[in-house]
Amino acid sequence: MTITTDTRTAIADVHAAKWAAALTESIDAALALYAGEFVFDDTADDDHVTDTAITKDELRPKLAPFSNKDSANGSGIHRFEIREAFDLTGDDGLRAVAILWTWTGKDLETYHGLPVGGRTLSTIGLTWQQLDADGRITRESTYWVDTPLLGELGVPVQTVHYWKEGFGA
Repeated sequence: MTITTDTRTAIADVHAAKWAAALTESIDAALALYAGEFVFDDTADDDHVTDTAITKDELRPKLAPFSNKDSANGSGIHRFEIREAFDLTGDDGLRAVAILWTWTGKDLETYHGLPVGGRTLSTIGLTWQQLDADGRITRESTYWVDTPLLGELGVPVQTVHYWKEGFGA
């Protein structure tokens, strides 16, 4: 059987939808998507030491807020909308998937320790996942576009326009 580009895209779309649904519905469903051995990196976290999880016990507190259902506890209600998903070939010829998403968080008390002030926040990000032969995640790297959110929350963000003459002056 020949797998066409359309078929590969459909497979990636199904995986991405399953991932987003599990992430926001149930921490246990989300953890079940990961293999027994994996590496999880989320660049939205504090540093390279604490944002890398290699066990499900380490991953649980990182993913748990996304499946929160209590709008009054300050953890917020989260939604991931899949914009595009791409089926790729990863290490050792195994599948990998790149997922472009939009995240929305409402009823958040804070974002990276900054008071949200009742705002509903939204940004885009990209998650890359290497899968094993059973389709479980063995490696995940996620990149959030935080700069606009931080600016919205009052952090002075300087955007350097490298392409303009005299940008460093």
